[in-house]
Amino acid sequence: MTEKVKRKVTWMHIVTFVFATAVAYVLAVVSSLIFPVLGAPGVSALYVAAAVYVPLGVWMGAWGALAGYFSCFFLGLYPSGYTVVQSLVWSFADFLEAIVPAFLFRALRVDPDFTVKRGWAAKLFPVLISLGSIVLLLGIVVQVLWGSLGEPFTSIYVYSVYTGLALAVLGLLVGLAVGNAKTWATYIVGVVLTSFISGLWGAGTLTLFNFPPPLPAAAFWPVFVGWVVGDLIVLSVLSTALLVALTPVFKRTGLYVEGWWA
Repeated sequence: MTEKVKRKVTWMHIVTFVFATAVAYVLAVVSSLIFPVLGAPGVSALYVAAAVYVPLGVWMGAWGALAGYFSCFFLGLYPSGYTVVQSLVWSFADFLEAIVPAFLFRALRVDPDFTVKRGWAAKLFPVLISLGSIVLLLGIVVQVLWGSLGEPFTSIYVYSVYTGLALAVLGLLVGLAVGNAKTWATYIVGVVLTSFISGLWGAGTLTLFNFPPPLPAAAFWPVFVGWVVGDLIVLSVLSTALLVALTPVFKRTGLYVEGWWA
């Protein structure tokens, strides 16, 4: 019986982590400024940054969780304006958001195989996932460029978000039905569970406990609901598309981490 070769951390892991952190931070700033949850600096109703570090957690374990943590920490400092201590505590929300799906895949020993190869489903599945992402991204572009003008652009954005979500959810169900059931079931549970856990920590540390909490306690529910709904949308649509498209790439290039670091 051959011994399993122990993998080591390489410069590729570190470079990928740094790059992902930088991209997540930029997306976090843009998301929080364009899609704010009123009264909560740094909180976005459509937090696109999560689409970077959550898949990275599935692919690269703790590297993805750290990318989420540090991008959120820098977001807390600027432009949100929280203190260093407040940001250190609050940023665990994004750490948790990436670590929960990563933990589920590793604890349950589920291979992230997001392919669908069965007949008609193999043709329908990528259409649903890619079209859902395209519709959502087009809505984001409309909001960024013309949202300040109000109608009809505001309605176009809202309809695109929910249309993109509906298409992506159909894609998730197709994957669960005819793809690798363990992969898709683990991911779907992970998306729901991590959205609520990160929302509880994020909203709680902003309003109920911190050193001190930067927002009033009355803001907990608006922040929590906006956080969870936004994460469910982003993770269902954009993260799913990235996992489907890039998981084979990460496995081929050796960036895929079976454990937590290598």
